[in-house]
Amino acid sequence: MRAARRTVLTVVLTVLCALVGPGVGWAASGDGGSTALAATAVVAKRPAWQTADNAPSPGLPARQRSAAPTLLACDTHAVGTWGYTDQAGVRHNGMNVQVQVRDLLTGALIAGLTDSAGRFDICFGAAQFTQLYVTIKAENAAWRVQNGTDVYNWSTAVRANPVAGSTVNFGGLIPGDGVVGNRAAHAFDTGNDAWLGVPHSNGCWDPKDTTCRQLRINWLNTGPEDTDHYDQVGNVVMLSPGTPDAPMEVMHEIGHALMDDVYNDAFPSTAGCPVPHPPAQASTTVCAWIEGWATFFSLAMNHTPVYGFRNGTSTNFEIPTWGFTGVANGDVTEERVIGALWDLIDVNSGGSETWDQHSEGFGAVFSTLAHHVDNTLASFWTSRGTDGFDVSDSSLGSLYQNTIDYGYRRPLLDAQGQFLPTFTQPTPDQNFRLDTAVQSWSVVAVRPSNPTDFDLQLYDDRAQTTFLGDSSLNAQAVDFVAIDSNLRPVGDYYPRVHQFRGPGTYTIESVMGFGSLQPGSSTTFHLDDSQVASVRDTPLTAGVPVTITLTPQSPISVAGLFVMGDDPGNPGTFIQSRVSAVASAIGSNSGGQPVSVTFTPTRTGDYGIVTTFDNVGGDYTLTRS
Repeated sequence: MRAARRTVLTVVLTVLCALVGPGVGWAASGDGGSTALAATAVVAKRPAWQTADNAPSPGLPARQRSAAPTLLACDTHAVGTWGYTDQAGVRHNGMNVQVQVRDLLTGALIAGLTDSAGRFDICFGAAQFTQLYVTIKAENAAWRVQNGTDVYNWSTAVRANPVAGSTVNFGGLIPGDGVVGNRAAHAFDTGNDAWLGVPHSNGCWDPKDTTCRQLRINWLNTGPEDTDHYDQVGNVVMLSPGTPDAPMEVMHEIGHALMDDVYNDAFPSTAGCPVPHPPAQASTTVCAWIEGWATFFSLAMNHTPVYGFRNGTSTNFEIPTWGFTGVANGDVTEERVIGALWDLIDVNSGGSETWDQHSEGFGAVFSTLAHHVDNTLASFWTSRGTDGFDVSDSSLGSLYQNTIDYGYRRPLLDAQGQFLPTFTQPTPDQNFRLDTAVQSWSVVAVRPSNPTDFDLQLYDDRAQTTFLGDSSLNAQAVDFVAIDSNLRPVGDYYPRVHQFRGPGTYTIESVMGFGSLQPGSSTTFHLDDSQVASVRDTPLTAGVPVTITLTPQSPISVAGLFVMGDDPGNPGTFIQSRVSAVASAIGSNSGGQPVSVTFTPTRTGDYGIVTTFDNVGGDYTLTRS
């Protein structure tokens, strides 16, 4: 956080000899008049992230910073506030707006900027400003709002012969030209919101620039509607008459201008982008990236996933995920790119956010945008990794939440079941990662909900090209694959769940065997409803019969018992599916009944005892006799 600034911004920057330029309209003042708005009027509070401490001052345009005639001693102050009224009738203070203290006779001029409360306090020599007035100008060094080539500005009436040492209070100033002025001021304030939200390391929009580009917003207050666009040739945002009343639409176009600036005018080709371009329809990866970025930028600057259109409708880009009716899948769809970028930066809200578990803030996303020229989300993702930002499964889940799969492998943590959905629309296979860490048997298991059916495959590599084993029983049986890490090195594995019949839900869990069941012993353990299986080693001797019994303590628990064995001389047997069990028994559908197996092992070694749970958790006792 930067050091706090003075409560009232006082800037004495330059004096220019200039004639008074034509103003768009007089500024109404709180001093009186039927259109005046008192300085004490209730004003909408600026959000915490839109304050002066969050960004450097944009400064004044170069022409106001140029060499100036000698100033007379500062002995008098011009003070006041500047604000505007939005389309809903809410009053707002205008921040970083240029305030010019001028003299009608000599053209002398001193300029400064308003603070976050819209206040100004400019010191001048009274003898040099005998015909004093103030001009509010919608321009600073970083952005401006213009009509053609004329910057919107408003001037007050003249205050003659200010008394040296006094404070000339211009009160609460607002545009004196009604809707036109308020819309121009609102468009300017949207530029201010963008300035406060974009990270600045050099005082420019583009952190690479040595000479800053001023953002130009050309608002035509008359003419046809729905003509908003970014002019790549002129480097100017073009707004139609009613657009300032929809600040998120204004911010969308600023997002295009920002991309063009940081890309050094290498803006991606818009060929293939339909006009109009409905966000929910598939187009091209380039079009989805261009438009997706701009809308995402608007969401990020406003700290909300809900985008407000100028026609009064809105869309919550947090909601769509797999199976969302009416929204095409993948990175060819603008809405999916918007949601993916938003999920990268937001704080996970739970609920429908099944795969999105990541939150990093806007700065990391903007840094990659600003230092590479990427024409697609996929290219951006590669650049993001080059920059050292997170491209692991943690952040890939934010993309997968929005149907964009760049190799996402959802992590499975030991003994932590995950309850996951599928949908009416075709759902792709869902991929996972687990890591074995102990020299014992491990198991990954899937329990479907009724009446769905899911199959389980296990792969040795992240690309899932090296197949190890699978389990594909019918109906609601628990599918599992067991891994013998007594013989196979510990490491990473990649399960895949395939929806054979659905839609519905399933629970998946991976478990490592940290315990061992010795001869003549028993162990009691507890499992909650989210858990699917357990596993533990037991040492067996070839030719020696053994009985293993699993006893549920709950009358409604239904469990299965499986003994897994392999051949130390055949590495292909170190991965075993459910149907490969050397012995098994399934509990009664009535629940609560013990299940038991008696068999004679053919090999000496560490066998795995896998127990599966078909409905609810509870307490269980496992006995070897």
